[in-house]
Amino acid sequence: MSRMPLLGTETEYGILAPKRPDLHPSVLAAAVVDAHAGPATLARPDPDDPLPVEDAHNRFLANGARLYVDHAHPEYSTPEVTTARAGLLADLAGDAIVARAAASASDRLGTPVRVFKNNTDGKGASYGYHENYLFHRATPWERIVEGFLAFVVTRLVFTGAGRVGLGQASEGVGFQLSQRADFFEAITGLETTIRRPLVNTRDEPHGDSRRWRRLHVIAGDANRSETATLLKLGTASAVAAAIDAGALRPPRLADPLGAVRVVSRDLRCGEPLELVDGRRLTAIEIQREYHAQVEAAGLGDPETNTLWGRTLDRLADDPMVCPELDWVAKLTLMENFRVRDGYGWDHPRLAQLDLAWADLDDRTSPYAALVRAGRMPRLTADVDVERAIAEPPDDTRAHLRGRLVTERTSDIVGVDWSWVLLQTRAGRRRLRLDDPLADGVAAVEAAGGLNAVIAALSAR
Repeated sequence: MSRMPLLGTETEYGILAPKRPDLHPSVLAAAVVDAHAGPATLARPDPDDPLPVEDAHNRFLANGARLYVDHAHPEYSTPEVTTARAGLLADLAGDAIVARAAASASDRLGTPVRVFKNNTDGKGASYGYHENYLFHRATPWERIVEGFLAFVVTRLVFTGAGRVGLGQASEGVGFQLSQRADFFEAITGLETTIRRPLVNTRDEPHGDSRRWRRLHVIAGDANRSETATLLKLGTASAVAAAIDAGALRPPRLADPLGAVRVVSRDLRCGEPLELVDGRRLTAIEIQREYHAQVEAAGLGDPETNTLWGRTLDRLADDPMVCPELDWVAKLTLMENFRVRDGYGWDHPRLAQLDLAWADLDDRTSPYAALVRAGRMPRLTADVDVERAIAEPPDDTRAHLRGRLVTERTSDIVGVDWSWVLLQTRAGRRRLRLDDPLADGVAAVEAAGGLNAVIAALSAR
């Protein structure tokens, strides 16, 4: 495996039709998935069985991604990628795909359908933004848990999306860094909707389980900021690589569940956290330990490592000088309203702004307005996002999956992350895609093209 692990993200989008409260979110989510205009094929876990109702709105797309309905939300899973920058582009492509599908669904339903990239409705419900990182199977699970715990708790200082309200149902008044922090109730566990753990124990590698293990990270916010997303993916990839290589001696928090709430409510990022070894370090200081060890091991990509270190330095000086981060930009915007209009943190106008920040409709989102004004930096170009919408990555198996969806759509009988079932003249052929790092564009070209690869994979 490459020194940086394979990665991908999954985003559950909030959804509503303001003028049609009678339309259930599951109906709206299905309408959004069905309105996707690009090449797509149904994802059918078992093509010989009748199609379950929930799988009728489940698509693999031309870019190798998956768009589907999950718990009454439209959900987008990116294709597998190998770098944080590719992950950022794939993530932004998902936002654009869902936003465009929502606009089409609005036309079909005759009422506006709004989609939001956030993690809570502010009334007690939470929905996820998940990351996935591939490890060698030989890497001990205990090493992964120990390595990631303090990292995911303290990275909120740059990955937090910002939230109005304290407590799961916003029963407390105030602002905090993270949308998700109040919803974690266990250190490890399998659940994602109840008793959510800081480290999820799901073990579905979507590949050869003798070689690979997939870490399913649910302790993360859905960011609009491109800087926050790049940092989120790049730093986690670097930490994962260090864990996989046995090159990390992580700090260990005495109380991870208590610490995640402390970090989320610490708007100055200066509250010390107790470690198992008796030290008391701030979230920034703990992140600096991770950063130093990653760099000492020669891991992580230079772009992200530089941005990581620079962001920690600026946060230590004054978090409010980091307006490129979601929570800082959102807090600054709300404080301006509070000063101008005398709002308390319990004023409904602030909760509305919090929701509007996450709105994927650029005509109404304050985030989009700040981007247009040059006050929220972009790290990508529109042309690259459009390419990520239309084309799969060229260095993972997502390339072959996307090519098949585009060029052999009518021949696909079933598809999942690790296989594609094709109907050929010689009958059905199941193409095994057990190695996520195989079957990229170079491999397809070296094999003699798509038909040659199909023949070779059919013989596996």
